[in-house]
Amino acid sequence: MNMNKNKHVNLIAFFIAVVIFASCAATSHPNEKLIVGTWKPVKVEKIVDSVALKAAATQAGNSAQKQSKTGKPAGEGGASRKDATLDRLVQSEMRATMEIFANKTAIKNFPGKPLHATWKMKGQGTLIVAKNIENKMKFTIEILEISKVQIVVIEHAPVGDIKITYEKQQ
Repeated sequence: MNMNKNKHVNLIAFFIAVVIFASCAATSHPNEKLIVGTWKPVKVEKIVDSVALKAAATQAGNSAQKQSKTGKPAGEGGASRKDATLDRLVQSEMRATMEIFANKTAIKNFPGKPLHATWKMKGQGTLIVAKNIENKMKFTIEILEISKVQIVVIEHAPVGDIKITYEKQQ
């Protein structure tokens, strides 16, 4: 009888531990509440990525001897197109407000074409992984600084990284 009572106590203790563990795992990071709202960009700048810089330096070294038909070093046209695309992205981001909702959805209001996405917080509140609802493309936003009124992030795009400072709209 006493052994049966011990089993019941152990079983109840186990279930309590499971409930406590599950409730702790389900809690959100405080940054999730801070990012909810409408954000307006106040500063957008290109970031030089060290990995991309090393790759470009290697490519430049390999193609220094080669010349294209236009007389320009090989690979130079691709780099200038990529840089022009990144410049257009910077300009577009400067005009795009971002609305982040508590239901894990977001809208980035690019002029003429809003981007609808879902999001989740990762990296102990330092990363936002978002997925474009239309084309299922994933993108990562790294949080550098965050407060109730301002957030500074790095958006990793295929053409390069950009650092954006947003202010919260009231």
